[in-house]
Amino acid sequence: MKSQGASDKGSNLIGVERTVRILEAVADAESANLTEIAKGTGLNEATVLRYLNTLTALGYIERFESTQYRLGWQIFRLGRRAYSGQVPSEAILPTMERLLAEFNETVNFAVRKDRSVVVIEAVEGRRALKKVTEVGQVDPWHASALGKALLASMPDSEWRDMVSTAGLTAFTAHTITSMKQMAAEIKDIRARGFAIDREEAEDELTCVAAAIPTASGKPSQYALSVSFLTHRLTPEGLEHAGRQVVAAAGEIAAKIP
Repeated sequence: MKSQGASDKGSNLIGVERTVRILEAVADAESANLTEIAKGTGLNEATVLRYLNTLTALGYIERFESTQYRLGWQIFRLGRRAYSGQVPSEAILPTMERLLAEFNETVNFAVRKDRSVVVIEAVEGRRALKKVTEVGQVDPWHASALGKALLASMPDSEWRDMVSTAGLTAFTAHTITSMKQMAAEIKDIRARGFAIDREEAEDELTCVAAAIPTASGKPSQYALSVSFLTHRLTPEGLEHAGRQVVAAAGEIAAKIP
């Protein structure tokens, strides 16, 4: 016969697993109703509703428009805290805000987390017509300026493995979809000093990024970018933005380990 302690432990583990499944289902959908979340988790609606009510009360889920659910503020807060020890805000925000003051366009800071590119800080331009970046979003390696800047800092064998594993999904008509194209792009980035996303992840959006250099010359863990609506960026402006982002990346490198 199982002891009460063993039974409680098993029940608690089931509860943790269900909580994670529900949070992941909501995150994947960005917003969803009860039926959609239940379908995404394989749990019945009554069970999902009990968990949603608790998670909403705690701030990890937000209910809106009476029937829709999305991730809540507490998730954002925990995500920020997870990186706060690695990258202090005071080390990067002054530089990001200087770029914002010059270009009045969204400035982004990303970290290489395992095999993903995760945006952990963003400051929005005041003339942005739409929100182009969400803190916590995962950018594609091959189609984002942040991802490509990080790839270019890696040895060839490493970036090829990363891209092969992640795949070369076509997001727009401009996305790089072959390893031959990717190799040429990496070569150009290394020669130029900064990466460009030419509407490769999203139409009408051009981004310029530079990896934060490391003293050891090892692959960078961080990258900085500025996102422009394409029609607001001239060829001369693109080159100037690239030089400024490279300078800003060097400035940040002097402040972080």
